[in-house]
Amino acid sequence: MTGGYFVLELASEQDNAVGGAQPGQFVMLRGEWGRDLLNGRAFSVLEAIDARRFTVMLKVFGRGTGKMREMQPGERMTVTGPLGRGFPQPDAQPDGGAGSGRKQLLVAGGVGLPPLHFHARRLVGRGKADAVEMFYGGRSAAELVLTEALDEWGVQTVLATDDGSRGVEGRVTVPLTARLDAAAEAGEAVEILACGPTPMLAAVRELGLARGVPTSLCLEEMMACGFGVCLGCAVPVYGPKPYKYCCTDGPVFDAKEVRW
Repeated sequence: MTGGYFVLELASEQDNAVGGAQPGQFVMLRGEWGRDLLNGRAFSVLEAIDARRFTVMLKVFGRGTGKMREMQPGERMTVTGPLGRGFPQPDAQPDGGAGSGRKQLLVAGGVGLPPLHFHARRLVGRGKADAVEMFYGGRSAAELVLTEALDEWGVQTVLATDDGSRGVEGRVTVPLTARLDAAAEAGEAVEILACGPTPMLAAVRELGLARGVPTSLCLEEMMACGFGVCLGCAVPVYGPKPYKYCCTDGPVFDAKEVRW
């Protein structure tokens, strides 16, 4: 894969809970590194293959992901998960919506692709590739990965790059805005599911709120524990309490409740 991305497949000797993961949920991963890099790293599940195997997609950013990139088949890793709250799940309605009858617009940026790729895969498996459209952006063509599978599945996909090297030139919000305008003009009911860098999510949130489009955001926050002990992944929200926690209350939040 290009852009420093790679896919890591993990397998256990017996059935594990990750086989039941939902798109948007994550796992905490840590290799047997002793005291060096003590905390695990949080990664969204890319695919739950079966009761014993699953994959995550990573990009080398620092020492932790660098060590994972160097791991060899057979090396052991500690896995905690699946954790968190995932995206609204498709129901059994013929339109394939998440209980609302709306077309789902999936908006991914960078390492935010995995949960949306997973979500699209689930719908395709149910014969509902036309229930979603993918909008996927990156800095350059090298940042856009795993697009071949989307093409094979028949998922309508719009690509965007900052430098114009692939797809639409500009941020992914450029084609998303055009699609939302077209939906409004046609009276089409849509909803947004997004995951990516915080600036991208903030822009998507504004688009969704301004147009009254239901919007779910899968946030990216630094996590040390993954299950609400360290309290290091606080997310400012509206409501009786000023903060919620990405690991236990999210990582998927309704855009209306996020206080940005």
